[in-house]
Amino acid sequence: MTDRVSISDRIFSALSYVSMGWIGFLYCIFLIFNKKRISYFLKFNVFQTLFMSILFFILSVVFGYTFKLLSMVPFVQIIISWIQLLLFKPMIFQYSLLQAFLLGIIGYGFIYSILGKFPRIYWISKIIDYNLNR
Repeated sequence: MTDRVSISDRIFSALSYVSMGWIGFLYCIFLIFNKKRISYFLKFNVFQTLFMSILFFILSVVFGYTFKLLSMVPFVQIIISWIQLLLFKPMIFQYSLLQAFLLGIIGYGFIYSILGKFPRIYWISKIIDYNLNR
């Protein structure tokens, strides 16, 4: 990117990843009330974290109900219990595979935001770019 990213945009973008979008969202509201311009870098990171947090919530609810429903089926119950064991058993520094994956994405976004670079997460970043009409 040829634009210089301000230090406040870097900090609030990084904090947005830690808070799953809330700190960056509140900072954007603060900028709007003070009639200041919101940079593309800040909008991209805030929208990406908000999209990720909503997606994570929806997926956790859908998978939770699906696992609960499928665990009532006698023979499928064994397969579901193995999948749950693999996904949710603490393995890496007392984190499950799912938690370690999520922390990796948050860490990646945090570090890249502090450096002033755009953290690209496969199809999520494409959706955000398309919706921001860059």
